[in-house]
Amino acid sequence: MRMEVGDAPGPSASFVMCVNRDNPWLIEAIDSVLMQEDRDFEFLIAANDCDDALWSKLVSYCSKDNRIRLFRTAVGQLAFNLNVLANEASGEYLVRMDSDDVCTPQRLGVLRHSLATEAVDILGSAVVLIDDAGKCIGQMDFPITHRAIVRALPTRTVFCHPAVAIRRQFLLDMKGYLGGFASEDTDLWLRAQRAGATMANLPSPLLQYRVHRRQTIMSSIGYAEVAGHWLREWLVAPSWRRLYGFLLASGKAIFARWLPGIGRYRTARQKRDGFDG
Repeated sequence: MRMEVGDAPGPSASFVMCVNRDNPWLIEAIDSVLMQEDRDFEFLIAANDCDDALWSKLVSYCSKDNRIRLFRTAVGQLAFNLNVLANEASGEYLVRMDSDDVCTPQRLGVLRHSLATEAVDILGSAVVLIDDAGKCIGQMDFPITHRAIVRALPTRTVFCHPAVAIRRQFLLDMKGYLGGFASEDTDLWLRAQRAGATMANLPSPLLQYRVHRRQTIMSSIGYAEVAGHWLREWLVAPSWRRLYGFLLASGKAIFARWLPGIGRYRTARQKRDGFDG
């Protein structure tokens, strides 16, 4: 279904994507950005700790569109490379993208229209879940309002990270992404809430989020990182809600450690229901 988004110009945008290994959906992911109905954007891609074959593939394929800017780093960590791209970006908003997902054609237009109407620091959306073959297997919805997001933070996922748009200056003021090999997004949401950020989600799905066995999924170290983030928040600004977040994340870390087979992969149902760390 085509969504009418009006003709409001809205803020400028930079798509940002990190990739460190080739996958069967990489070109589809890149093309879904390049085929946006709203074509006024730049697209920054960081190839981090990748092999020469992937780099050559990216250079060859991406040379066809001058909106793409490629970067290569030797640091294989998502948070570091997102900070590199945030530093290099020129858009007012950073629009996240992962190398195995698919943007809807109207994603940028809808985001830009919404942000022109009501600017927020972090804006996400619902996502459609797809499998390896691109078949729809469900939908994941998130809290819509700022108040609902803050209330849900201790118990569930409040944003799909590759589906968010983040105001660049806000991210820079927050000193960028800081924490974790698997929890840099949760760390940012918690710090953003404490800093008084405005946050929202759109109810319409603007991204197809791929569920597959190759992806890196929350394990005991990821849950331990999240528990550490919540402990920090509780010590900085004590409250029962923050203590509850710490205890719940600690329980997940212990559970994943003693039952690693359970914690290694999330099912589509878990992702749909929002219980993914």
